[in-house]
Amino acid sequence: MDSIPDLTLELESMEQPHTGPLVLFIRATGPSFDGLDATFEDASFVENHVLISEVGTMRLYQLILTIRRPPFLEEIVLQKRFPESVTIRADGVYVKQQFADRDEFATWRELHRDAGISVHLDRLYESTSTDTDLIGVSDKQREALLTAYELGYFAVPQHASLEDVAAELDISLSALAERLHRAQAHLIEHFFHANRY
Repeated sequence: MDSIPDLTLELESMEQPHTGPLVLFIRATGPSFDGLDATFEDASFVENHVLISEVGTMRLYQLILTIRRPPFLEEIVLQKRFPESVTIRADGVYVKQQFADRDEFATWRELHRDAGISVHLDRLYESTSTDTDLIGVSDKQREALLTAYELGYFAVPQHASLEDVAAELDISLSALAERLHRAQAHLIEHFFHANRY
């Protein structure tokens, strides 16, 4: 990835015939694809790569790997977890996923460390959201967002100030600002930034 630092690679899916090699479907996005095919060709673990489609700044590739599924990956696959996204960038691999509980996360981390793969945790939170809520947005943050919206704080022009929203919720201005900032950060991560990690 050092030769193509401006590209982001995302794992769309992974398949494996019963006795065959791993087959990955990779989505590449970036301003230029110069060097990407050469990188795949030079990679010792890539047996073959095929461009499936190209639209603007996005390409979809199928990669057939020379390696079979390693034993450590077999254990990972059987874990109680749901991988939401896997993104490969020049500075590392970013994985976003849900675990059934903290013990499953601890096991996942130990399996990687035992395999010599360093793990850096960016964020860990417990979700109590329903289908109508966003994972990571607390009830108080959701209430702050909805109240601010309903009072017209986000309208252009604005129909309510932060003070108006804080008064409606009967909380301090600093508490409201913190709830709104945290909720907005989760929304940005969920809808926009998630594609990068």
